[in-house]
Amino acid sequence: MKNKKNVLCGLIILLAGVFYFPVLAQQKKSAQDVVYQLDVKKSKLFWKAPKNRHNGFILFNSGTLSNIVAGWPTRGTFNINMNSMRSIDKPTAGGRKNVDDKLSSEDFFAVSRYPTATMLVKQILPEKNTAATYRVSGELTIKGVTKPIEFATIMKQNGSTITATANTNISRANWNINHQPQPTSWDFFARMKDNLVDDDISVSLELVFAKKQL
Repeated sequence: MKNKKNVLCGLIILLAGVFYFPVLAQQKKSAQDVVYQLDVKKSKLFWKAPKNRHNGFILFNSGTLSNIVAGWPTRGTFNINMNSMRSIDKPTAGGRKNVDDKLSSEDFFAVSRYPTATMLVKQILPEKNTAATYRVSGELTIKGVTKPIEFATIMKQNGSTITATANTNISRANWNINHQPQPTSWDFFARMKDNLVDDDISVSLELVFAKKQL
């Protein structure tokens, strides 16, 4: 009788494994197959240089949040369209174009050579004792230069949509975003011109993501 009970228990455990483990594997696979895709029409990167009062926005080519853990993304990638960089502080179209052309030139962002910037998000962790606030860390590449970046973001999930907002500063010198002096104007005038631009650029993000099953 005891042997029969042992056999019966073994069969029950075996059958449970047959049904349970495929379900568990499917759940794990389903989580891995889900990403949150950036809605590029509803998302913007806003920038501001307080010293010279220039400000504007840049659009995204694409963006994705992935590696879902407990229903929440922990990694991501973004491709930023530097050709979309626009200033909004000047009252006339001509004035705005002058600012845009200067920022796109070799003196600053060299957009003709570096038409895209990228951000690789390596980690998204919840901040302790702060609802909806997460710590984002990763790498930002501008003009072919990659540097670490970290900032706080407020992320909220509503059904199949995630919204994220963030404010941070980046030092333009870290990415070689400097006015390049002309050989005839080296040293004093070139440095004076460069000093008219803030070293820190204020960056604000307004992002909208939609859930997508791969």
